[in-house]
Amino acid sequence: MLIYTLQAMEKLEEILSKTFDIPSHSNVVFKVIKLLDNEYLSIRDIEDFLSYDKGFASKFLRIANSPFYGMTRKIKTVKEALVLLGINTAKSLILATSSRYLYKRFGDFEQSLWEHSLGVGICSSFLASLTKLAEPEESLCCGILHDIGKVFLNNAMPDDYPKLYKRIINSEKSSAEIENEIFAVNHVEVGVEVSMRWNFPEVIQKVIEYHHQAPYPYDEDTEHKNICNIVRIANHICHKLGIGFKKYLPNSIDLEDIGLDSSSLEEIEKIFLSQFNEQKDLLIN
Repeated sequence: MLIYTLQAMEKLEEILSKTFDIPSHSNVVFKVIKLLDNEYLSIRDIEDFLSYDKGFASKFLRIANSPFYGMTRKIKTVKEALVLLGINTAKSLILATSSRYLYKRFGDFEQSLWEHSLGVGICSSFLASLTKLAEPEESLCCGILHDIGKVFLNNAMPDDYPKLYKRIINSEKSSAEIENEIFAVNHVEVGVEVSMRWNFPEVIQKVIEYHHQAPYPYDEDTEHKNICNIVRIANHICHKLGIGFKKYLPNSIDLEDIGLDSSSLEEIEKIFLSQFNEQKDLLIN
């Protein structure tokens, strides 16, 4: 559980007051998260959701028709895409596509933030499939949103935060440490507050709070331990590979924490990079 200083609380309120007016289309992300949290979600529910945004539905169809999904014929309608892709793949695709709506602007720095979050999401989903320790779709969602606090910091300080990030990349200190030094609050604290105010599912809140923490806190319920470890390791793999910010950062990859042998890291990175590059090209273009 996070404990804030008075200075941090004041800064947190200042940041949120500037960023909770993010463009109205960012509500898509909030609605997507609520939609995907519905365990009884049906194809009709997703079809109805997509029908409200023709541009979003069009992009969804274009990606569904890409070679990545191996369709043997052209998909012409959203309903057809949902039937052929399946609900779980469709849910993952909708979240990955909608996550860009969180940003107030989308320049080079914002694209780097987004690419890193997308990479962590895809890697988390892959590790979940590999280990069977969590649901791949839930892991993708948690991975994509793990750094939502950085998005809100950047939205609040679009000139200052990119400059600070250059210092973060070239420092041995963690991003949270440097953010605390400069802003008196860090992206984890901002992300947790956003996730609580937007009433995110508990699992997403826990991943946002603990995606840097190893070992998992002993005083926390272990229900979300595995998915927090999966996202933390996926985050380390993406930093190690320079995904998002093109700088390879040395990281200790604790594959043993999710039951994998460290000798398999090279093969895991190879498969993940292939998946990431294909998905990124689809979602960016």
